[in-house]
Amino acid sequence: MKFHVEAWGFAMQLDLTRDWPEIASYVDRAIKASKHVCLGTAGPDGRPTVTPIGTLVLNGDCTGLFLERFPRSLGRDADYNRQVCVLAEVTKLGQLWRQFRRNGWIGLKLYGELGDRRAAAPDEISRILARLPIRTPKTQRLLLGESPQVRPLRITRAEAIAAQLDKASGIFRAI
Repeated sequence: MKFHVEAWGFAMQLDLTRDWPEIASYVDRAIKASKHVCLGTAGPDGRPTVTPIGTLVLNGDCTGLFLERFPRSLGRDADYNRQVCVLAEVTKLGQLWRQFRRNGWIGLKLYGELGDRRAAAPDEISRILARLPIRTPKTQRLLLGESPQVRPLRITRAEAIAAQLDKASGIFRAI
């Protein structure tokens, strides 16, 4: 993994082609543990907005999609600026510790572009529903609405959030 310096510290630049299976697996574990990832966008006035999304499903080709039913500001922001940042982190301590010991990082930032909102295909709906712990048909209908809409996402860059363990306090610190 290649290190590069940013204004806030060090980040590990990941190779999307080589590291995609690990990236997708980590995002899947993060959603299972935390029940969501955070999508950051910026609106026409330049204000950043962070939206929790629990329905992100990644494909094998550095793309993905999510159900867009409730986040209103995300749709408005996407009409103005298609750039997005996805923050995925495992919040369960045991999983966090294993991830740190294996890779030296504690989270991922995925950068990409949002596509146009569109009607969901039946296979996409089934993948989204498989992601959620909701199993009753009534709850699924409430979540999906009359005509479920999805927004595709194309990932263009990935960075691991590097960390080090402060042995005295036992606290992870981002570097």
